Formats: sequence, structure tokens, C-alpha cells
Amino acid sequence: MNTSTRDFSLGIGSLGLLRIALPFIPVPKSVAPAVDFAILIVVFVVTIWSIYRMMSTDLNLKQVLLLTLCGVAVHVCGVALNVLVFHGQGVGSIIALAIAQTGLPIWCIGLGAMIASLLREKNILIPVAIFLVSWDIFLVLSPTGFTQKMMKSAPAVLQQGGLSLPKSQAGGATVSTVTNAVAGYVGPADLVFLGAFFLAMFRFKMKPDKTFRALVPVLIGYMVIVLVTGISLPALVPIGLVVLAVNWSEFKLTKDEWAGTAVIGLIAAAILFYAAITQKKPKKPTEPLQSATSQESAKSPESLETTNPSPPPSEPQNVLKSKSSPQ
Repeated sequence: MNTSTRDFSLGIGSLGLLRIALPFIPVPKSVAPAVDFAILIVVFVVTIWSIYRMMSTDLNLKQVLLLTLCGVAVHVCGVALNVLVFHGQGVGSIIALAIAQTGLPIWCIGLGAMIASLLREKNILIPVAIFLVSWDIFLVLSPTGFTQKMMKSAPAVLQQGGLSLPKSQAGGATVSTVTNAVAGYVGPADLVFLGAFFLAMFRFKMKPDKTFRALVPVLIGYMVIVLVTGISLPALVPIGLVVLAVNWSEFKLTKDEWAGTAVIGLIAAAILFYAAITQKKPKKPTEPLQSATSQESAKSPESLETTNPSPPPSEPQNVLKSKSSPQ
């Protein structure tokens, strides 16, 4: 085992143990927010560092396939145990989720390495980053985006498939009361492309070390904004922008490459424009029922004379009765 694999295993394994231990560590409510912020920093730094270290080695096809398949197997088994066996409750659920969260970054770096292998030279990183930034904005923020739809229709799927950011349980928990406390989630695509970018930077001898040091505080601040505001934001935006900003001096594009990048920029602008125009507009408040009834009566006054007043609807009567009279 080389040092990169050892560091990755140590980082991901440590986070798995942390996820299991956190629910049982007593934390006073007065310091819980500060502890949760410290946990957020630890999980973010260790996760990014583990991916960064693993991608510093030149993975061959056999290793990439092994990482992807083993990671998927571990992730799926952990989720299946949590949902089908432990039903999201008890110590078994905590362990199962820790297993799933351990498998997640393993298959993400495998898939990221596959994507990085398709990049033949470093200049291609510019259009790739530009497109990913715009596409992630569309997926997360547009009502027609896949991620936005999944967050509304099936949030549990995203939660089981994403990287969870654990938090403390005030006062700790016992075996019978333990629960999985989570502050937020990071999508697997963010980890996949983070790994792809790191592997490409190492392979093309760019600035992966400097990128890592710049990316960590940016992503921590970004996630703090998400947790404080409660608004879901696309993580590939800061990832792509930091990669381009730190490594900009490494790119030497020809005229044809600049032309191709401009085309990708236009496509990205079109995606952002579409995401902007598909935002749902606030609905206008409807007029009160009494006002609508009076307007209808004003249009046909003879209706009061020709029709018998209908009794009030039965449902409101039943509701009022159930509230006011004993059963």
C-alpha cells in the first residue's frame, strides 16, 4: 500500500468511526453550535484531503474499476441495511449509515478517475469547468433541473446517496434513543468531479497543492452559507472557479481552443439564461370568496329571486362540530 492509499483509507475510516461515536458523545446545548461547526470543518477538510491524497497517485484501469465496484457495493449494502433491516433506527442504523458513507467517496474517486482519463490535455479543463458550473446551477436552482425536482419529490434518495454532514446530539444518546443527526448533504457528483479535477492537475503537473489549500476554506465558507440560509447551492460553482483561478497561468490555449471555449461559454450562458427564466414567479393572492360571490350577484340580481339558497357545505359543519361539541 502506497502512502496515498494509506492516507485515503485513514481519512475515510476515521470519519466512519466519528459518525458512529458522535451520537453517544454528550455535548451541552450551550456549546452545541460551536461543536457542530468544528465537526463541519473536520468532515469537510478530511473528506477533501482524502480525495486529494488518493488522486496524487496514478491509478490504472484495474484500480479504477476495483474502487468503483467496491465503493458501490459498500455504499449500497450500507443503505440497504439501514432501510430494510434497521428501518433508520437504533445503533444498527448508525453503523449502517457509517458503512454507506465510507463507500460513497470510494466509488466517487473511481468514477472521477474514469472521467479524468478522458482529458487528453490540460487546456480542456477550462471548457469543462465552465460547462460544469453552469450545468450545476441549472440542476440545483432551476425548477426544471433534476436535482431541484429530486429535492422536492424524493429528498430521501438524495440523502441516502449524498455525503452527509453529521452534527452533535445535545446531551448525547443512549442505545435506545440514538438517532442520526445530520446538518446537511453534499451531492456525489461534487465528489466525483472534485476527484477528476485533482487527478487531472496531478497528471498534467499543475498546482494541485495550492488548489487544495485554496479550496478548503472556500468550500467551508460556502457550506456555512448553505446551513445558515437553508438555501441549496451548487457546489461545483466554487470548485470549478477555484480550479480555474489557481491554475490559470498553466493554460496556454491556441486560437482554435479559444474559439471552442467561447462556444462552450455561449452554451453555458444559454443554460444560465434558461435557468433564470424558468424560475417560478410568486402567485398573485386570490380574492376572498365573499368578494367573488358579491360580484357574481351584482351581474345577475334575479338569481336571488329565482333560486333557493343552498345550505352551507357539509364539510365545514362537520369540522365546526368536531371542534366545539364533545364526542
